Amino acid sequence: MVSVISVLINPVLGAISGLVSFAAIAYAAWSMNQSYPQRKREHDDYRKKYPRLMQEHMRARDRHTEELIRLNSPDNIAKYQQEQLILALKQTEPHDGENSTAQEGFSEAKFYAHLNHHFKGKIHRKLTSTNQFKPPYNLYSPDFAYIDRSLSLYIDIEIDEPYAYNTGKPTHYDGATNDFNRNNHFLARNWLVIRFAEEQVVRSPKSCCKAIAQVIAEVIGDSLELMQFSGVPDLPTMRQWTEAEAAQMAEKNYRQTYLAGD
Repeated sequence: MVSVISVLINPVLGAISGLVSFAAIAYAAWSMNQSYPQRKREHDDYRKKYPRLMQEHMRARDRHTEELIRLNSPDNIAKYQQEQLILALKQTEPHDGENSTAQEGFSEAKFYAHLNHHFKGKIHRKLTSTNQFKPPYNLYSPDFAYIDRSLSLYIDIEIDEPYAYNTGKPTHYDGATNDFNRNNHFLARNWLVIRFAEEQVVRSPKSCCKAIAQVIAEVIGDSLELMQFSGVPDLPTMRQWTEAEAAQMAEKNYRQTYLAGD
């Protein structure tokens, strides 16, 4: 096509272009003819090797499939998760003191008896943890701490009252800055944080203990702690109160409705 167009523009240029094109085509045809025997031999050799190559491919595919099945087996996934859990829990920062002077709430003593019964030797009180890295440099004391040192598993267990019993001041309400800072302090140190309403631990202490065991089972993948609660009902959920709702409860002396029978 270039040659034809060139002829229309300039006959001499078109003739030269045509000769060059013919020579290129001729050379390409000669080269293909010369290389044909070699290409034919390579093709025939590959055809002979193809069944063996196909068998090797099938065996490799089967090995790959078996490895995927092994890696995705429930046992192997559980083993991997356990290994990752151990690595993660090794980063946990423990408490740094055991002489807290924080005031004990009305309901804590009886709930401690339930906790200590179900989680013998793993429930601790009067522990402290200091925020030493950024202001405010607060000293925090969990109401209770569940500690499994073999796993480096630490849980801050809090009991939230809607208001201070003596003053009626709202506390532990949704969005409370103190609770937010406390949660972040322990979470940053790789602790778990479980919060119960005071009413829950008074009315359903065993179910609260079961809720703790459920969290532990979910985290570590071991239901040993949970087995003891087979006959205990699950803890009913309770929405966290607002600051205004806490003030209303204080006006009605709401805590007395469940603490009176404690």
